[in-house]
Amino acid sequence: MKRIVFLLICVTVNFAFSFAQEDGKITFNEKKHDFGVISDKWGKVSFDFVLTNNSDEPLLISNVKASCGCTTPSWTKTPIEPKKSGTITVSYNPGGQHGSFLKSITVHTSQGAPITLQISGEVTNTPVKKAEETYPVALGNYLLKSKDLNFGQLDLSGSKTIRLEVFNNSDKPVTQKITPHKYFTVNYSPVVEPKKESVIELTFLAANYNKYGYANGDLIFHINGQKQIFPYSALIVDDFSKEDSNKKANAGKVNINTQEINFGSFTAGTGRTLKLSNSGNSVLNIRNIQSSSPWVTLSKTALVINPGEIVEIKVNIDKSKIKSSFNSTLSIVSSDPERPLLEVKVTANPRQ
Repeated sequence: MKRIVFLLICVTVNFAFSFAQEDGKITFNEKKHDFGVISDKWGKVSFDFVLTNNSDEPLLISNVKASCGCTTPSWTKTPIEPKKSGTITVSYNPGGQHGSFLKSITVHTSQGAPITLQISGEVTNTPVKKAEETYPVALGNYLLKSKDLNFGQLDLSGSKTIRLEVFNNSDKPVTQKITPHKYFTVNYSPVVEPKKESVIELTFLAANYNKYGYANGDLIFHINGQKQIFPYSALIVDDFSKEDSNKKANAGKVNINTQEINFGSFTAGTGRTLKLSNSGNSVLNIRNIQSSSPWVTLSKTALVINPGEIVEIKVNIDKSKIKSSFNSTLSIVSSDPERPLLEVKVTANPRQ
């Protein structure tokens, strides 16, 4: 009886020692990895088991053995210093086999008992897209189907929502934080779980922006604390789709005297004139005249033109900023239901 008790104590001590070596002095990012459903057309798939040496002594991975030839391990061969990490990369090649698989990998180290890792998954001959194919925009392991934030054309009182579908292609949670402007609302989860999809809903509120013309800027995303810039754009004009035909026919009609303002080589100065007229039967509201370049300025950007009236607008350019061929655009947003947006090119070539 004493001998049995002594043996039980020895087994318990040995088990506790092995457990301490494995789960105390050596820890892994995970010890069981599921590849999910993979296609036999992918060839081999791989995963990095990352182990950390929590002891006070260097750790050496002396050998790693797989349970079959279809599983190939490679590992950090140099000693892993205390509090540092090493990697065991395990590759699985289906080799034409289909169905579920479960493979074990035995890790021998200079500290304690061998440690067992596992990989699993299911091989199919049905086409399966990789995450990178479904989500082609990659910011590291943060994948997106699209990064396009073009909200298109909106009425001043309207809004539009864009859904960004994102995928966490890593084996750890990814944090995401969005800093919106006051004319945006956002709805999203602050954490995307490993190998999971998430949806970010971004709504542009034209009424909060409260300005006609092109709206352009950047939204700031922080992915795992790293700053990412997402450019956005929108065009705000009046919506005439619900107006009756009689009102449209009697509305103000915008006309311009030129399609292009050419400053040439500035021999004639840096001022030009743009003429706007109203050939309609009602007052014409010029909602906004917007320059795509900060170097081009206008004497007026919003005005009212009565029927039959012609209005002159001075267009100036900062020639000190122009060193080579220059192209810009003036966007004219008006209450003309037939032409709510007109564009005039602005060009210069100081080297002529």
